[in-house]
Amino acid sequence: MRALLACLLLATCLAAAQTPIPVILDTDIGDDIDDALALALALQSPELDVRAVVTVLQHRERRADLAWKILRLYGREDIPVGMGAEQPLLTPPRTGEVRQTSALSAEDRLPDDKRRNGLGLYLDTILRSPRKVTVLAYGPLTNVALALKAEPRLAERIERLVLMNGVFFRPQTEYNTVRDPEAAAIVFSSGLPVVTVGLDVTMQCRLAPEDLARMDASTLEPVRFLRRLIGIWQEGKPDRMPILHDPLAVAVAFQPDLVRLETGRVEVETRGQPGLTYGMTLFRRDPKGLVQVASEVQARRFLDLFVSRILSPPRRRAP
Repeated sequence: MRALLACLLLATCLAAAQTPIPVILDTDIGDDIDDALALALALQSPELDVRAVVTVLQHRERRADLAWKILRLYGREDIPVGMGAEQPLLTPPRTGEVRQTSALSAEDRLPDDKRRNGLGLYLDTILRSPRKVTVLAYGPLTNVALALKAEPRLAERIERLVLMNGVFFRPQTEYNTVRDPEAAAIVFSSGLPVVTVGLDVTMQCRLAPEDLARMDASTLEPVRFLRRLIGIWQEGKPDRMPILHDPLAVAVAFQPDLVRLETGRVEVETRGQPGLTYGMTLFRRDPKGLVQVASEVQARRFLDLFVSRILSPPRRRAP
C-alpha cells in the first residue's frame, strides 16, 4: 500500500510539473523586434498556456493587428487579443508610427467581433481561470497597474508577475520603466511576487549572424514573417542584430535557472528629472522581499533554446 501511495504521489507531482503555466502576455509589439519574437517563443513553448495577449500604448489597435497576424500564422486564433491602455498614467503620450505594422496587408486585421477591451480581458481571464495566472509583461506596465487598481481580487488570482523591466546593478534607465514610471512603481510595490529581467542581463542575449542565416534558410511561414519583421527593424542595417530582451522574460517564466535571481525590493524613482533619474529602478537586497531580480544569465544556453524553438514547425494547440 505504501509503495502504491508513493507511486501515486510521484505521478501527481510529475503531472503537475508537466501542466502548462497559464499566462497572459502584455506587450507593446511593433516597436523593438523582441516583442514579436517573444510572442513566437511563448507560442512555441509547451510549458506555457497562453490565455490572452493584451497590447499597450500608442496605436494599440495596430499592435493588436500585428499580434493577431502572428497568432494566425501559428494556428492560434483561439487566443483572444485585447487592446489595453493607449496612454501612460502620467507621462506624455509618445508620437510616431509603429513601423513593423508596415508588414501587414489589408487582410491582416483583427476582426471586429474579436476585438476586446484590454482591461476587461485581464479581469475575465484571471478571475475565471481555475488556476492562478502568471502575468508575463514585457512592455510598459500601464495595463498591469490599471488592472491591479481596478480589481483588488486579482491579487488572489495572480501566481506571479514576470517582467522585462528595469536596470538594477548600474545607474541607468530602461525603456519600459521610463515610458510609465508611475505604473512600474505600482507594480513593484503591489505585494505580488515579481520576477524581472533587466538590461543588466538582457543586453547579453544578442542573436548572431548565423542565427539569422538559419532563419533565412527556413521555409516555414511564421519564421519567414518574423524574418521580415527583423528586416524592417534593421532599417537597412543588416549587421544590426536583435537583442532578445523580451524573449528572455518568456523563457525565465518556465526555465528560471537560465538566470541567477537575487531577492529584494525595487523602488522606482518618480520624482526625478526626466532624461536623468526619472524612471530609475533601485534594487535593495532583502531576503524578505517579494521581487527577484536577474543578475546573471546563461546567454548561449538561452539563445540556443530560443533559436531551436523558433525554427521548429508551429506547435499544435494542446487538447
